[in-house]
Parts: sequence; C-alpha cells; structure tokens
Amino acid sequence: MEQRKVSAQDVAQHAGVSRTTVSFVLNNTPGKSISEDTRQRVLLAASELGYIPNEDARRLAMMRTSSIGVFIGHSQYLYSDVFISRVVEGMAQTVNKYRIQLVIQPVSVADRSYLELAQQDEVEGIILINTREDDPALNELIETGFPAVSIDYLENRKLSQVYVDNRGAAREMVEFLIRWGHRDIGMITHAPTMFSASKRRLEGYRDALAARGIREREEWVQYGDFSEASGYEATERILSGSAIPSAVFVGNDVVAYGAIQAIKDRGLRIPDDISICGFDDDYLSRYLNPPLTTMALPASGMGSKAVSVLIEQLEPARPAAPCHVVLPTHISIRNSCRKA
Repeated sequence: MEQRKVSAQDVAQHAGVSRTTVSFVLNNTPGKSISEDTRQRVLLAASELGYIPNEDARRLAMMRTSSIGVFIGHSQYLYSDVFISRVVEGMAQTVNKYRIQLVIQPVSVADRSYLELAQQDEVEGIILINTREDDPALNELIETGFPAVSIDYLENRKLSQVYVDNRGAAREMVEFLIRWGHRDIGMITHAPTMFSASKRRLEGYRDALAARGIREREEWVQYGDFSEASGYEATERILSGSAIPSAVFVGNDVVAYGAIQAIKDRGLRIPDDISICGFDDDYLSRYLNPPLTTMALPASGMGSKAVSVLIEQLEPARPAAPCHVVLPTHISIRNSCRKA
C-alpha cells in the first residue's frame, strides 16, 4: 500500500500552529510577523515528519488565499434574513483587506461536526451565526481549540463571541412602550427560543413587564420562525383573541413585516389602533408605511469585528483566552408607534 504523503496540515498539527503559518514559514512569505521560535518549530516539525512540498502545489499555495467558514444555523431562511446579509457585508469589507475568502455554509444540528465541515471546506477558522445553545457540535469545537468566533452570546461556552446585549436591548424597547403609556403589550419572537438571541429578547420583554408590575398575558406571546409568514401567522393568533394589545414588540424586523401585513388585513391601522416595533433596523424598515420603530443593531460592525477577532486567533501568537466583544444598540423611533 502506498504511504500517505505528509501534508502541510500534518506539519501544522505537529508544530502546534495554523496551516497558514506553516505556509508562510515554508514559502518565506514576505511581510509576515512570525517569531523566530515559531519559525524554528515549523521547520523542525517539517524535518521530523519528512515533509516534501510539491513544487506545483507550492506555487498554487503562494497564489491562493486563505479561507474562513461562515456557518449559519437556520439554513431555510439564509437568503431572506436581511440581518445575515448585513453581517456578511461587514465581513466582506474586512476580509478584503487580507488575502482571505469567505465560505458560507448553512448548517443544522443534524449536520456533521463543525470540525468535519471545516476540513471539508478547507477553512482556517470559522464564524458561527445563529447557533443553538443546545448544539452538541459546540463541545467538540471548544475542546479542540479550533479557531472560532460566535456572533451570538452563548452562555458558559469558552468561545470568543461578538454580540449585542439582546436581553437589555429588548427590555429597553419594551420600557419605551411603557413610557409611552402602553400596558397591554404583546410579543412575537423572531425564532424558537433554543436560539440564544430569541431567548434573551423574550427574557428582556418579561423583565420590563415585571419591573412595572404588568401581568404577562400568555395568549399575547407568540413564536416566529425567522420568516415574514411566521410573523403573519403569529399576529393572526394574537388578533383572534377576545382582547388585543395596544402594542406588539416583534423580535426582528423581518418577522415584523409579516405582523404589519396581518394587522392591515384585519382592517386595523398602525399606529392608531395598534403600535408595533421591531428589532434589527433592516434596510426596508425606514421605508415602510408607516416606517418601523425598531432597535438598531450594528450588524455590519458585528461581522467586521468577528472577522478581526478570528484573524487574531489565526496569528502565531494567538490570544490565550476567548474574548467577548459587546457592541452598542439604540432605538430608532419612527411612525409605527404612538403614545397610548
């Protein structure tokens, strides 16, 4: 049986560095800040393993860009979720400064491990978006220390994370409605609550009601699934009850678009009969009739920062511990809300 050739990835694992670092050292890539200790470790590993670079492969390696994977956890709505588009837009602006490509991969909990997907796509590191907190693939990823960043807060996970305070921002939005005199306030989540952001936005809604002594009405809390259609159906359930709220807080703008249509189809006026507000501040939200009051997120900035954090992990002197970066939010007040 023919013996398998030693690969650059084998050298990287033996030396305890990234494959990119191995490429830089063995190809004497100019302009790269690599310590002498790291350089010697790579050279020693290559020597011990008997690594012999193929000249054609070596020339291609010098020309090719590195890649990072973007793994998105709700594949069925990948292309209709405007928030994702804005995050990827921010990533693209940052990777353009480096020789890096983005490999976008929809995933689900039924998929293979993130490590297997990373190897299949030949990516140096991965960025996770909309990861479920109960995702079993996270454990393997964290235990191996593979370079990864989550764009979401994942509680008790030793993983670098870039996110907004979803619970605090949702509480702020509902407090805004209460200050405007609303006490009958419903909520539609933008996703099932196994997704971190959805869970925390619902917690923020409940925090605000509890702080003012307002009773939560179970029939006014409904659950969306990332899509306009789910927002429409959730709003229909709320409006079919014996009483309707004076305001509805929706967990993201896309789901809110469906809610707005359901309200109008019932012959109700926004905001005269019912106020509505969203979360994300997507492109279309300011151009609706009426324009949507929403919690503005720095989606593009989240994407850009996640790439920067991941690139730091790919450097030879990578950070010793995961980092958490929390970005600010603010309310964009528009005409979809009025004082009660």
